[in-house]
Amino acid sequence: MLVQFLGSNLALGLALIGVVAALAYRARGPLRDMLRARQPAWRALAGAFCGATLALLLWGTLADNWRKMVGEALDFRERFASQRVVVEPVAGDVRAVTLVLLAVSLLAATPLFARYVGGYGLQIALIITGFTAFVPLYLIRQRLDTGLAGIFELPPLFSLAMLATIVFLLTAYLTNVALLLAIYLGLLGLVAVPVTIALDLLGRRDPPPDPAPATFYASLHDHIPRARNAEHGTANAEQRDERPAD
Repeated sequence: MLVQFLGSNLALGLALIGVVAALAYRARGPLRDMLRARQPAWRALAGAFCGATLALLLWGTLADNWRKMVGEALDFRERFASQRVVVEPVAGDVRAVTLVLLAVSLLAATPLFARYVGGYGLQIALIITGFTAFVPLYLIRQRLDTGLAGIFELPPLFSLAMLATIVFLLTAYLTNVALLLAIYLGLLGLVAVPVTIALDLLGRRDPPPDPAPATFYASLHDHIPRARNAEHGTANAEQRDERPAD
C-alpha cells in the first residue's frame, strides 16, 4: 500500500504543493503587495492568479495526472499507440479543465510579473532557461520513474538500502517538480513578452507612486518650521530670564 502511494500521482502532487507553498512563503512580501494594490483591477488580478494556481495544483493532484501531462503533450503528433509515451491518456474533459486553469493562471500571472518582478530581459531568460532545462529534466525523469515503478516492497527500516531508497525517492520527486516548474516558467516568460508590450503601449506597467511617502514628507516639511520657531521662542525666553534686573 505504501509503495503504491509513493509512486502515485497524489504523492507527486503533494510534493509539488509543498514546494510551491515554500516558494510562496519566501515571496510572501511581494505577494502581499500584489494582493493589497491600490487599484481594484490589480487586486482582482492578483486574487485570480492565486486562486487559479491553487485550483490548478489541487486539480492536477486529485483529478489529472502530472506525469501524463508532459507525456501526452509529446504524444500529440504520434498516430500509433505503440509510438506513444502514455498508453492510457487522461479523459479529455479532465484535461480540458487543467488547460483552462493553466491558461487563467498564466494570463493572470504575466501582467503581475511584468509590473512587479521584471521586464523583457528576465522574461527572455525564463524562456531560454525553461525550455533548455526541459530536455535533460524530462530524460532524467523518465529513467527515475522507470526505477520507481520497479519498487515492489520497501527494505528494512534501519538499513542502508532504506537510506538509498529515501534518497532515490527524493531525487525522483524533485526532478518531477523541477520539470513541471521549468515548463510553467518557460510558458510564463513566453506569454509575458506580448503582455508586457501591451502594458507598455497602454502606459499601465509601472505602478503609480505611493501617496504615503509624499504625505509623510509633507507633514515633516510643515513640522520642521514649527519646531524651529518653538526652539527660538524657548531660547529667547531663557535669555530674557538670564538678564540682570536694572
